[in-house]
Amino acid sequence: MSRPLAFAAALLFAAVSVSSACMARSADTLGETINFELKPASMRGDLQLSLWERGDGHGSMNGNHYTPRELVGLDHAAFSGPARNPVTFALVREPGRVDCSGISKDSFATGTCRFTADANFANYLASQGIARPTREEAFGLTMTGATRQLVQTLEANRYPRPSIDDLTALAALEVTPRFIADLAARGYKPKDLDELTQFAALDITPDYIDGLRRAGFTRLDGDEIVQFKALGITPAFVNEMAGAGYRNLTTDELVQMKALDITPQFIAGFANAGFRNLSVDTLVQLKALDVTPEFIRSLEKHGLRARSAEDLVKLKVAGLDEAD
Repeated sequence: MSRPLAFAAALLFAAVSVSSACMARSADTLGETINFELKPASMRGDLQLSLWERGDGHGSMNGNHYTPRELVGLDHAAFSGPARNPVTFALVREPGRVDCSGISKDSFATGTCRFTADANFANYLASQGIARPTREEAFGLTMTGATRQLVQTLEANRYPRPSIDDLTALAALEVTPRFIADLAARGYKPKDLDELTQFAALDITPDYIDGLRRAGFTRLDGDEIVQFKALGITPAFVNEMAGAGYRNLTTDELVQMKALDITPQFIAGFANAGFRNLSVDTLVQLKALDVTPEFIRSLEKHGLRARSAEDLVKLKVAGLDEAD
């Protein structure tokens, strides 16, 4: 694995690990009574539901957006009315349900909720050789929206048997059966659940993979695709570099250029200064040393002229810059 790839992967795994750890710590202290706050979300028409344990004044245990019909039984007139009105609703999913009741005024409701795990879903997971979730784990599966169909799709596509933490993470990242099926239909399947999680976390879609293939990258493995997406390498970027005279770049060359923000404009600046057809290695060295077209102009102000890129590097290392 190259250094840029290792770095990108480390960042991704760190982000996923931190998210999972925060969820686990919150769930470990799940009490019988949970506080809620319900208000309009930033997305028009959605509602934001935040839950936290009674007596815990430090942040929410779980906060997410829901469509109004996901909150079963909510009286929207009572919720949005100008008077203080009682409201009740339930978030019902396969692993369990959260029943809430409270008071609302002007589209802002607070109150308490009670979580009930679904025994049938717990039995199903146990029957599949996964595990029987604890109450805290069932809560996590409920809030992330894990389903039997996700378990079945993973099995049908021959992924390793997931743990409860795997299911929670995949559901939290909105890995759907369709997402998995669409990847398989394109002839691509992440090698394991970790890679599938990375694909979802970075929003690597079948369309993105198809675009890279059309741009000439037909044999990328999963790690390379993750690296490309993490760095923001798109088919458009590949085509822009080709237009700047850099066709048929290797994976490593493209990664280095994107990681250092070597753009067609950067390349054109050197060409305009008389430095054309520079190799990728040379461009990388110049960019890493912050040798720019502006640096060339500053040399000329001092009466100095570089005849080659190597001269530019030597002058930069020697400390000749824009200072008088």
